[in-house]
Amino acid sequence: MNINNPQELLEFLSNIDFGYVDKEGNKHLGTSTPKSWYEEYTLQSPEQFKNSLCGNCYDQVEFERDWFIKNSYEVKTFFEMVQLDYQNSYPSHSFLVYKDNNKWCWFENADLINRGIHTFDTLEELLKYQYNKYLELLDSFNISKDEIEKIIIREFDKPESGISADAYLDYVINSKKVSI
Repeated sequence: MNINNPQELLEFLSNIDFGYVDKEGNKHLGTSTPKSWYEEYTLQSPEQFKNSLCGNCYDQVEFERDWFIKNSYEVKTFFEMVQLDYQNSYPSHSFLVYKDNNKWCWFENADLINRGIHTFDTLEELLKYQYNKYLELLDSFNISKDEIEKIIIREFDKPESGISADAYLDYVINSKKVSI
């Protein structure tokens, strides 16, 4: 696999299956997450992801992080969710941003509606834009105003590979708080 730039990375990722790999190594495809995913999920290492070619945004971000760091980019990773309980009906999302030529770029593959590389002058501008995209998605779930106030955004460092969904969520939720 010879990926030379972020656009080639995005093209490579366009061929992966969205879903998750369970603790037994079985693939579960699709965007709907059955209740069992929470018990079955394990965060893949970048190497496992490259071999399975299947993963959700959590797995994809770690694969992306690995590529960007190996290619000397400054990166930050973020997580957002409606903080009710871990098994609520609203989607959570992890995403990666990187710095290129003094601009901040939101690198998005897992969210097919917003798939692409989106460039901004500042990190703040990028985060506000992405937060509004998350709100648009949540609108389709008929989220209440009270629940909107429970949205959290966290900046997180690389988690340990192989952790469960519960451990992943504990890790990212207890990471650095981001205010928009």
